[in-house]
Amino acid sequence: MENLEIPTTQNVEIQYTIANLGDRIVSQIIDLVILFGYTLIAILIYTTTADISSGSGLFFPVAFAVILFAPAFFYDFICEVFLGGQSFGKKIMKIKVVKLNGSQPTIVNYFLRWILKPIEVYFAYGSVALITILINGKGQRIGDLAGNTTVIKLKQYVKLDEIIIQKPVVEREIVFPSVRNLNDEDVRLVLEIFSFGKNAEPDVFNEVLEKMKVRLEEKLGLKSELSAQQFLHTILKDYEQVNSN
Repeated sequence: MENLEIPTTQNVEIQYTIANLGDRIVSQIIDLVILFGYTLIAILIYTTTADISSGSGLFFPVAFAVILFAPAFFYDFICEVFLGGQSFGKKIMKIKVVKLNGSQPTIVNYFLRWILKPIEVYFAYGSVALITILINGKGQRIGDLAGNTTVIKLKQYVKLDEIIIQKPVVEREIVFPSVRNLNDEDVRLVLEIFSFGKNAEPDVFNEVLEKMKVRLEEKLGLKSELSAQQFLHTILKDYEQVNSN
């Protein structure tokens, strides 16, 4: 699978796995099923109220139909804007739309993905999107190229319990007192690095660990002889100890 390198605020690059075609196709099928169900319900509602609305002239039934079917027409755009880059299908498949630099796409980015989707997915039976994704190398269809976006697999943040195998029963001595200078964002990044390491190549994982160790040593004003992994484990334990007091 292709990876996308995203720089963090700590200048450490995290590699995210680009969503594969299988995940994207299944998420699209799920969305189509949802759209099909909604459309059937909308048609049922419209036809059952047709007699009521027919006596109010042409404007009311047309306006009612527009309001009723608009959510289906704008489904992808509405979902990605209000669900943070996900449709319901993407949520189920745990994939998400992001900008190539890892930031949250804007409404314009989402709009460009949505406006071009019918051409490359529906009208061309998905062939245009499929070919573009395969030759692009970053998981981008034409809408993604226009919006500077791609789709990645989500990695859930691990909890501190998953990193620290045995929590201290009694208070332990804090190894790095300057850990008090860290914030939740620093620790969250360390946790995500360990989460990333579950599926990463060992060499890549070790390189990321070393980079993170250097960044935290600079921030904490210290130099440790511990290995990068031992150092970051100790930092997590110290941070937990400090915040449990």
